[in-house]
Amino acid sequence: FTGLFILGMLGLYVAIRKRLEIGLPFFTLFLICTVGLILYMNFADGINYNVRTGDAYLEVRDRDYFFTPAFVFFGICIGTGVSALIALIKERLARTRPALQKTLVYASTVLVLLPALSLANNYKTSDRSNNFLPYSYARNMLDTCEENAILFTTGDNETFPLWCLQEVYRYRRDIRVVNLSLLGTDWYVYQMKNQYDVPISLEDDQILWNEYEVQPGVTVSRPDKMFHDKPRKRLAYLQASMYNGSVLRVQDMIVDEVVIENRWRCPIYFSSPPYSQSPLKLRERCVRTGILYKLERESVEGLVDVEKSFDLFMNVYDFTGLNDPTVYRDHSATRDFAITYGGGFGPLINELLRTSQDNRARELLNKFIDVYPEFWQPYFILADMDYRAGDSTAGLAALQLFRDNIEILHRNFKGNLFYLQDWGIAKVEIGRRINDQALIDEGLGDMWRAFDANANSTILFKKLATVLTELGRYDELQRAGRQIAQYKRNLSDPYLQQLLNIRSTDYFPEE
Repeated sequence: FTGLFILGMLGLYVAIRKRLEIGLPFFTLFLICTVGLILYMNFADGINYNVRTGDAYLEVRDRDYFFTPAFVFFGICIGTGVSALIALIKERLARTRPALQKTLVYASTVLVLLPALSLANNYKTSDRSNNFLPYSYARNMLDTCEENAILFTTGDNETFPLWCLQEVYRYRRDIRVVNLSLLGTDWYVYQMKNQYDVPISLEDDQILWNEYEVQPGVTVSRPDKMFHDKPRKRLAYLQASMYNGSVLRVQDMIVDEVVIENRWRCPIYFSSPPYSQSPLKLRERCVRTGILYKLERESVEGLVDVEKSFDLFMNVYDFTGLNDPTVYRDHSATRDFAITYGGGFGPLINELLRTSQDNRARELLNKFIDVYPEFWQPYFILADMDYRAGDSTAGLAALQLFRDNIEILHRNFKGNLFYLQDWGIAKVEIGRRINDQALIDEGLGDMWRAFDANANSTILFKKLATVLTELGRYDELQRAGRQIAQYKRNLSDPYLQQLLNIRSTDYFPEE
């Protein structure tokens, strides 16, 4: 890549020298879109740390798309540099080696293939052909909902695909999608009430915020009028505030408001459990239904709708692409699919086994292995069932199948640490079953390599900690705990506090 940089600089130099009226404005634009944007955006790069928490200041995701103009401009510079280099070769050889001039000029045209380097390095991670994962993911969420439902979603990754299906593909537009992250803003609450007919009884001047000076030089944003906070039997402004010793968010108050004003006219679903402090006890009445939670009048045993969930997983959901090992998944996709599909699968399979419906459980396990082969849980449950039934051959075959499937994904996407760790988990479990210590150590080595590469990942830590606990390797468990504890935000985890015999207040002093 040093050669590409030199070609780009050569192209800039030639552009400025030959046509100053073109080259200088181009150079100015290039500086604005590179150094200028870096200074203006001031992205956190992980070098500086919060003194109180010990966490690095780091962007939540890559922000390279802000520099697209810079990539375009420098690509033009490289092209100009290639042209200048070919012209230079032609001029020099015309004076010194005229016989070789034509041959070398023709040979130098191979430089026009330089974009192939970028293509080769980025094609796999940028290729979206046959990637129907977001489409199927969103469709499955919508298909879980009954007609005219209200669906509360948590964040961008699950909400944007839903909006795409509704607005672009015109699918299931009867469902009102309400994003909880945005619900903390006044304009979004106003929009949900007045444009999407979400049942909210607040008047507009009880929703929209204005600035008020509470004391000289100090202003706050709040609505003009208070509203009746029915669950808490009080008058309040629609703004975040302290209530009973904890922060009460705007979105939490609006969720309660929607539930009350809906009066059970429309089904209500959540993509994740609602907040636990609701006076309406929402979490206790949210029943797992497929990959969502449905709010019911009364709680259901086990908080799982077994029949509906089984039908959704077996007959309704579309898993296109999940069993294709060539479809690229980054860490976020791997994590989100495991949380969503695994979060619905786990409670359902537990209920089937708890109620002695082993045949239906096996049917569901085999279905998941077929459509979602990277998910570890079905293999391990199936293997455990087989071993308990005395069929160690079938049990071992299930574990070996998982190892083989995850190895393919690991080799295809080496940067995905979840696949490396799961590959190690498979080796450890197989080694444990056949009493092969070398294989166990090899698997643990893979798990440690994944964790060491990102010691701030709670998912990687908890999988490693589970395996180390099962193997009785408590010294290594302490080492892993100390490693993730370097990122102080993780110290709020009760498991880590117990493991290291610490209190969160040791690191987060009470005000």
